[in-house]
Amino acid sequence: MNKNTLILLKFIIPLSIVSALFLIACEQKTPRVEEKGLNEKLGFNGDKYLNELKINLSYNDPRIFKNDSLEYFDSLRYFYNYRGFEPIFIKNFEYGAQIDSILIFFEKADEHGLDPDQYHISRIKQEFTKSIDTLENSLSYSHIANAELLLSDAILKYSHQLRYGAVNPKKVFEDNYSIPYDDISKGDLLEPLRQENIFQYLNDIQPQDKRYKNLQAALKHYSHDKDSIWTPIPLAVNKIEVGSKSASIAPIIKRLITLDYIDTSKVKIKDSFVYDSTLFDYIKQFQRLNGLNDDGVIGKNTVEKLNILPQEYINKIKINLERFRWNNYKDTSYVLVNIPDFRLFIFENKKEIFESKVCTGIKRSKYYDDQLKRFKKTKRLKDKPEDWETPILYSKISYMVLNPTWNVPASIIRQEIVQKMKKDSLYLRNHNFKVFNDGEEVNPDTVKIKELLSEINPYRIVQDPGAGNALGKIKFIFNNKFGVYLHDTPTRPPFNYANRAVSHGCVRVEKPIPLAEFLLKNQSKWNIDFLKIEIGQKVDDKSVVLDYAKKRYKLREFSSLGETTDIVLIKKVPLYIDYYTAWVDDKGNLNFRDDVYSKDKILLQYLVSQRLL
Repeated sequence: MNKNTLILLKFIIPLSIVSALFLIACEQKTPRVEEKGLNEKLGFNGDKYLNELKINLSYNDPRIFKNDSLEYFDSLRYFYNYRGFEPIFIKNFEYGAQIDSILIFFEKADEHGLDPDQYHISRIKQEFTKSIDTLENSLSYSHIANAELLLSDAILKYSHQLRYGAVNPKKVFEDNYSIPYDDISKGDLLEPLRQENIFQYLNDIQPQDKRYKNLQAALKHYSHDKDSIWTPIPLAVNKIEVGSKSASIAPIIKRLITLDYIDTSKVKIKDSFVYDSTLFDYIKQFQRLNGLNDDGVIGKNTVEKLNILPQEYINKIKINLERFRWNNYKDTSYVLVNIPDFRLFIFENKKEIFESKVCTGIKRSKYYDDQLKRFKKTKRLKDKPEDWETPILYSKISYMVLNPTWNVPASIIRQEIVQKMKKDSLYLRNHNFKVFNDGEEVNPDTVKIKELLSEINPYRIVQDPGAGNALGKIKFIFNNKFGVYLHDTPTRPPFNYANRAVSHGCVRVEKPIPLAEFLLKNQSKWNIDFLKIEIGQKVDDKSVVLDYAKKRYKLREFSSLGETTDIVLIKKVPLYIDYYTAWVDDKGNLNFRDDVYSKDKILLQYLVSQRLL
C-alpha cells in the first residue's frame, strides 16, 4: 500500500466514532444551566409554545426569520398544522443537549463538501439561548418556536442534500444530462420529520459508497493545505528529460513531496538539479493520475498541473462529491464511459474487469451560447452552432452492428465532407460513399457542394462497410434521444492523445472486441469467435470456422442481404456515460482530470451562487 493510499485511508472516520460524537458537546453550546428541572424552574408553558408555533406559521411571508429564511416554509406549515402544532425536536427548555447533538451533523457538513452555514446553526443556538434569557419580557416562547422551525428546516435541507445532492443536475445541465435522478419528487420530503430517532436517521443517510467515502478522505487531506503559500514553479525554456539539469527540478521535487507523491522517509533525491531515474518514476505517476500522457517528460502541461492551487483541488473534489450524491449506480454489471478520463470500463459484480481508451465529442465553441441565441432568432442553418459534446446518459446496449454502414449526419456533411470535397473532387467515390436523392442512388461525382450547403440538402450520404468506414467493424447501439452510440474506428492516432475529445459526439472505442465479448456472455447463438469471423478477423481453430460456416445463415436471418449483420442481445447491458473529474481508484490513488466540457465550472458557479459550498 503506497503513501497516498495510507494518507487517504487514515482520514476515513468509522461510523462508531461519528455516533459517539452525538454525545460530545460542541465548542459553542446551547445553555445547560441546571438543565434538569429547567422547565419547572422557568415555568414552561406548553400551550404558549404551541400558540407561538401557530403564529409563526400563519404568516404567508417566511421572511419573519430575516436572514435565515425557511426554505421549506410551506411544507413545514402543512406538517405542523397536521400535527396540531406540536413541536418535533425541541419539546421544551431542557432540549439543549438534543439540539447540540443534531447540530454536530450540520457542523461536519464540510466533510461532504457542503457549507455548514446554510443550516442556520448560529441562529438556532441564539434563538434557543434567548428563549431561556427572555422570560421577563414574554418573548421566550417566540424564540423557542423560532429555534424549532429553523432546526426542522435545516434537517429537511441537510437530509435532502445527502440523499439526493444539493442541486438537481437536470436543472443545471438540462440540455444534455439524461441519467435517471431520484429526486425528492419520487420520495417523501417530510420523511426526516417522521422519525422516532432522528440521530439514527441522520447517521443512516450518510453516504456509504466506497467511491464517496474515499473522496471524502481526500477532501480532508487537501483541506489541510488550503491556506498554504503555493509558489509557482517556473516553466523551463526546454522540456526536461532524464539526465537533464534544471533549476526547476528543486521546486518540482518540493511540490511532489507536498502532494505526497514522494515519501521522504523512504526515498532520497540525490541531486535537486538533475532529473534522475528515481524522480522520473514519480513524474510518470503524477502525469498518469492527472490525465496526462505518462512519458516522464516535464513540459508545459506537467508544470501547469503541478502549479494547480490547493483550493482548486478542493473545489474539484467537492464538485465530484456532489456528483456521487446524484447517482450510486444500482446495476452490479454495467459499462461505464467517463468522459473527462476518456476511458471505458466494464464492471462485473461491481468489480472492474476491463478498461479501454475512448475518444469523445469535441468541446463546444466558446461562442456557442451567443451563436445559439442568434440561431433561435434567425432560424438560418448557417447560424446554427455545432454541438458535438458527448451527452451524459444512462441506457442499455441492446444490439451490435457488424460491418456497419455510416449514414453521415448533416452537420458532418456541412463541416467536414464538403471541405474534403473541395480538396478532392473524387472524395466521395474514393472513400466508398454512396449518395441518394429521394431514395434513388445517384452518381457521387455529380453532387454539387452548393447543394450540400443549402438550407434543404436533397442528398443522403452513406458510407459502405469496409476498411475505411468511419465506424470501423462494430457499432454498439443503445436507445437515447441524442442519437449517439459506441463504435470501433479505423482512425487510431487520437488514442495516443491526452485530450481525446475529437469525435462528433459518439464514443470511439480503442478495444471494441473485449467489449463485444462481454456483451455476448450468456447469448444463445453468437460467441466472440463467430463475431471475429464475421468482421474478417482470423480465428485459428478450424473447427470453429467450420461450425460458423454451417450456422451463418441462421445467425444472420434477421440481417440485410449485404455485409452488415445485427446481433440482438438477449439480455440488454446497462451503460452509463458520465462525467467525473476527481476520484480515488482501486489502488487508493487520487485521480484528477481536466474539465473538458467546462461542467465543473458551471456546477461550481451554481453551487457558490446558491451558497451551498
